[in-house]
Amino acid sequence: MAADNQGNDLEAVGVPITGMAAYAPVDAENVIAKAELGASPLVLPAVYKRLGLYKVDGGPAPARESGDPIEFFQKGYTLAGDGTRSVVINLAEQNAAVQQLIEGAEPDENGVIEVSSSLPDNRFILLVVTKYRGGKEKRQIGVASVTAVEADQQTRGEVEGQAVTFTWQEDDLFNGAPFWQWGPAAPGESVDADA
Repeated sequence: MAADNQGNDLEAVGVPITGMAAYAPVDAENVIAKAELGASPLVLPAVYKRLGLYKVDGGPAPARESGDPIEFFQKGYTLAGDGTRSVVINLAEQNAAVQQLIEGAEPDENGVIEVSSSLPDNRFILLVVTKYRGGKEKRQIGVASVTAVEADQQTRGEVEGQAVTFTWQEDDLFNGAPFWQWGPAAPGESVDADA
């Protein structure tokens, strides 16, 4: 459907229906090439670990924060401050990949993790995929780190999640960008840059 006579296009509205997130070690061979980022199906290197199910209201929540702008003597002139991008995902599964990511340690031979009070000093390649009604997807990939973990209060009969904040890190593997984004578009189709 094309835009109507008022310029509105219902097919351009993003209505998320599902998605996934996965991570891998920071290594050039784990970067999904730009030419492959829109492929159908998207093939991940074997080292990627999936983070499993999200809570129903816990899909990716992106954030963009700007530092204080640089002001000039003359009114009306400023330069934007340094910015930070992050995404919060409320993970529902308590699988080994999630535990390793948020605790920064694997269980010992007894199945015990010696937890730390601090967040892990980890950097990894993060892939976040959101699928929309109508067949479009948005795929984001870059280097990230865990900068906050907020566990839900345990409530009888409800899913216990952990809201994990991933802060994107500028890295040479991604040409100094916090992340690369493909879409929203239909996987396997060429993306029209003018659209």
